[in-house]
This record gives sequence, C-alpha cells and structure tokens, in this order.
Amino acid sequence: MAPLQLRFRTPGGETFEIDEVDDEETVEILLVRVMSLQPDLEDGIQISYNGKVLQDEAVIGSLGLQSGALLDVGVAKPSAPTPEVPAAAPSVVDNLINMGFDRTKVVEALSAAFNDADRAVEYLFNGIPRSPETGHWGDAMFSSQLVSKRGLISTGEALRGASVVAVYFSAHWCPPCRNFTPPLATAFSAAPAELAVIFVSGDRDEASFSQYYGTMPWLAVPFSAMQRQSLGMSFGVKGIPSLVVLNAQGQVITTSGRDDVTQCNFDLRACMRRWGVSAAPVAPVEPTPAPPVAQDKFPTPAALPIDDVVIDAAILRVTDEAWDVQEVFFATGLKVLENVLKNPDEVKFRQLKRKNPALCSKLLEVAGDAGVALLDEAGFKENGEFLALAGPADGRCTAVRDKLIAASTKAFEMHAREVRDERIKEELEKDKGRVTRYGGGEGGRMNLGRRGPARGGG
Repeated sequence: MAPLQLRFRTPGGETFEIDEVDDEETVEILLVRVMSLQPDLEDGIQISYNGKVLQDEAVIGSLGLQSGALLDVGVAKPSAPTPEVPAAAPSVVDNLINMGFDRTKVVEALSAAFNDADRAVEYLFNGIPRSPETGHWGDAMFSSQLVSKRGLISTGEALRGASVVAVYFSAHWCPPCRNFTPPLATAFSAAPAELAVIFVSGDRDEASFSQYYGTMPWLAVPFSAMQRQSLGMSFGVKGIPSLVVLNAQGQVITTSGRDDVTQCNFDLRACMRRWGVSAAPVAPVEPTPAPPVAQDKFPTPAALPIDDVVIDAAILRVTDEAWDVQEVFFATGLKVLENVLKNPDEVKFRQLKRKNPALCSKLLEVAGDAGVALLDEAGFKENGEFLALAGPADGRCTAVRDKLIAASTKAFEMHAREVRDERIKEELEKDKGRVTRYGGGEGGRMNLGRRGPARGGG
C-alpha cells in the first residue's frame, strides 16, 4: 500500500499535514511525529478519527484511513483510578507462616477466606473449603476458572496433567516485562506438556491486560478475580517480571524461576530438570525443515564500544530523580533507540527536534541533559535545530540501548522494593490499632489464641 498523506487539526483549529505515513506504523509512532512537528502542543496528546480515540498500539493500516483523511489532535483526559481490592497484608502472611503453616496453604486459606485472617486460621486448622465441582487446589489460589486461548476454562481442567505450574507476574507498562515475555513465549511453544504457565497481571486496567495477554500463549488469572490482587504479596514477589514455580500439589518449588529461565537460556526442559521434575522425552520424528523463526524486520547491529563512564554518570543522575521521572525517561529513551534500530532506512526517526517540549521534559533535559549525553554516545549529533544521526543506526545505538534496558530493570526493581517496604510499614501501623487475636510466643513467633475458653482441663 502506498504511503498516506494525512491532515491533522489542533485544538485551536489549525491544520497541518504529514506525508509518507506507512501503513505499518503505529499510532504511537505517529504521535511522536506530531509532537516533533508541533512542539507547542501540550504533553499527553491523543489522536482521534471520526470522534473515536485511536489507541497507541493500533496499526495505521488497520484503521481504514485514506490519503487526505482529517484527524483531530487533542489532550488525553486522565482516566479515573481503578479501585483496588484489598489484599492480604504481608505481615498477616508472615505471621501465619511463623505459626508453622506452609506458605502454599496460607495463600490458599487467605484466598478462600477473602483475606480475613481469623477465618483463614480456622480454615488452616479445620480444613479449607473446596469447590464441590472440582476440588482443585488451584480454585482457591487462582480462581475457579482461568483464561485460555479458547476462553474461560475450569482451573482443574486447565491444570490437568501439569507437574509444574509457573506463575508469571508481569505487566504491559513494565519495560523489563515486555523484554522478557517474547523469548519466554517462544520457549513455551516448545515446552513439555507437563509445564503450565499462568499469567498474573499487574496492569492498571482490563484493556491493557487484554492487549498484553494477546501476546502470550498460556493461561491467565481473570483480571476481575480477587486472587489476582493478592497473589504477588502472598508469594513475596518483590518485582516484576517474576516466575514463582509450583509443583503438581501447588507447593512452592522456587520463587526465583525467572533467574532459572535466564540462566538456562530459556531452555524450559533444562529448567524443569533444575526444578527436580523430569519431562517426558521428546518423541523421535522424521527430520523436517524447521519453521522460520520470527525475527525483527531489520537485524540489530552488534554492539560497538562506547564511553561507559559517560553513560554510567548520566544514568546515575537520572536515578537520583523521582521514580515517575525515571520511568518516563527510560521508556522514551528506549523508544527513540528502538525506532532507529528497527527502521534504519527511515530518516524521520533519525532526527529529533532539539527544542521539542515533550522530548526535552521526558528525555533530553532530564537530570542535567542526561538524555543528550546518552544520545551523543549513540551517534546523535547537533545539526541545526535537530539532534540527528548522519546515517543508519550502528552498534553504538545497540550498546546504549542495552545499557538503558539494564538500568531501567535495576531502577524498577529498586522502586518495587521501596513500594513494598512502604506498604508493609503502613500495614504494620494499621496492625497496631487492631485487636490482637494471636498471642506472642517465645522467639517472636505467633501462637494461635482461641476465641472462647479452652476445652477440658482446669
């Protein structure tokens, strides 16, 4: 399909045009071009067509646009916060474990008790209610149904035959997650049948959950399920992406599944051997041509040497900023570099307007021009009113991108730990005002306190 010429109308009624819009571009890329040409527009803009807001991930060719179409540029309205379902406080989980109960049983009991600690204790001593239909341990842990590529399916049926269940904590808004999911999905396509993977979403809304789950080949906890809110805290997840690996009875094998997968180079059979589970041997088949492996449209050039001192100093300055500044900085920097690496022949991605307000506030002028320093190491140089690459991206862009990925992952994990610690602190403060139903024992361990008088004895 020939490139499109599109017209745009600003909130003030002014119009402008953008030529050479490829049908394979996304709306997100188109927004970057709009911001570059209209630096006076406010941050957080959106594009609509015929009164419908176009989603960032939508591909231009799927929208039915014709050359000359008029699109409106407006300011995105902030969405109302999604109310959260209360999750079990980590102090409650730890207290029950310190009483001698297995973590898996604690998680199951709290889920069945809707995070009521007193009821969970009764379940732990007297038995956890089972679903009369399936009675599968996963019903209480995950929910009675899981999302599959065929629709909702009972948890017992979904996990039938699985000797290992890998619980995958991830979210679309998390850059390290988006880097980890594709190779994991590729590895899963050749994984043994005894392995089940269940996605537990940390996304902020159901639309993001559905979009992200569309890239995955495995099961998922329904976004509306109460258990989705409490599972991460119950398993002590400190950051995402994370893999908690369970055996066929729902007992924890390891909470470091992500490290195992990485160390085994995404060989899931090797991972299962590490987890103490033997997968069925692969049946011998006649040699057939291997199917083509999905690759980037353009190969990424091998990394070249860069000045690590300059890069590390710039990143260190960024990590001194507030988390919301860091998050936007890393996302924007990675987007700029991925655009030039994946589209080496597209000149439009190799030119950044130096005084663009959005780029300045999100990347270029953050933390003492840290973005400019990073892009300079990637090969971008001052050229009039632009920062520009003289030619297609080379290995310097690859090297800087890899540095940014590593730094963003480390920064996110540190932020997640800080958030977790703050929530624990808040819950401990709340606990001080609650009526204590558990007596303290020796060594700081928590002992069960009865609601009524002890039976028998004097």
